[in-house]
Amino acid sequence: MKTTPLAMLSGFLALLLCGTPFVVRGQSLAELRWDHKLEHYTPAEGAAYNAWVITPPARESASPQDLGTVLEVISHDANPSIAHLFLGDLIRRPGLQTAVMDYVSAQPEFQKHPPPTGFGRWEFKNSAKLRALVEQGLLRSPFVADGNALLAKQGKAVISVSMEKLFFTKQDGKWGWDAIVWLRIDPPPKK
Repeated sequence: MKTTPLAMLSGFLALLLCGTPFVVRGQSLAELRWDHKLEHYTPAEGAAYNAWVITPPARESASPQDLGTVLEVISHDANPSIAHLFLGDLIRRPGLQTAVMDYVSAQPEFQKHPPPTGFGRWEFKNSAKLRALVEQGLLRSPFVADGNALLAKQGKAVISVSMEKLFFTKQDGKWGWDAIVWLRIDPPPKK
């Protein structure tokens, strides 16, 4: 199997941004393994608060758990608020890539003004519009629907997507996308 420079760069960025690489086990969002921790947030506007963050496990993770177990543990906490679920390298899963790009590439904005490709091509003429399309594609994906089925048991759902550094790729005529992505669950408390 040949490793492309883009794949090597993506792996390096994952190390840089997310720490050591992790092993993804399972096929669906429900079967994947996750870590969770309670974080303290002090927003510039609004009161400070604590909320849970769910992330793919780092290599040194002692006991990653399936998402259902993580959500059950969090539900028994005095503060069951979940800030977000960080996706890390999971966005590169072929099924998620296909679901999002099938949606995005069917949209008139993408067809009329396709984005430039390549790492570092984050800001371009219609980048905000295409970012919104990728967010919508994610929210409509089976991957997020799978997560929402588990979250619904706790009275929660993915409410929005937060994304940074979105860029597009095209290899052998097939479009792809890459970004740093968080699925937001509970909004921060109001003042």
